[in-house]
Amino acid sequence: MNKNYILLATVAAFTMSAPVFAADKEKFESKTKIEADSKGNYDKKTETESTDTAGTSTSTKQKVDVDVDANGNVDKTVKTVETKDPKGLFNKTKVKTTDTEKASADGTVMKHKKVVNGHTEVNTTESTK
Repeated sequence: MNKNYILLATVAAFTMSAPVFAADKEKFESKTKIEADSKGNYDKKTETESTDTAGTSTSTKQKVDVDVDANGNVDKTVKTVETKDPKGLFNKTKVKTTDTEKASADGTVMKHKKVVNGHTEVNTTESTK
């Protein structure tokens, strides 16, 4: 009978300590706000925050601005800031991206420029459809 109590106490102690050894949970949260008008112009803001099981936090903020003129030409700008912060000190990274595009009413892209952390990655001015 005494052995049963000792066994029960051992199992109970292990069960109570098991949550200490449990893996961290992942977390994800996203918010989006869109404002549009009847001309086709719109602004969209998205904020996303996540944490993986290793403890790396990732935060992304994106703003999309689309302007349509009276002729139907479209100016689109997408600005993104992504921040990654792994566990530890002094290891946070931030990537800023700006992507602009000008297109005519028929969908022909007249100008496209993409800048990542101040460096131009794409810069075209020819017309492509």
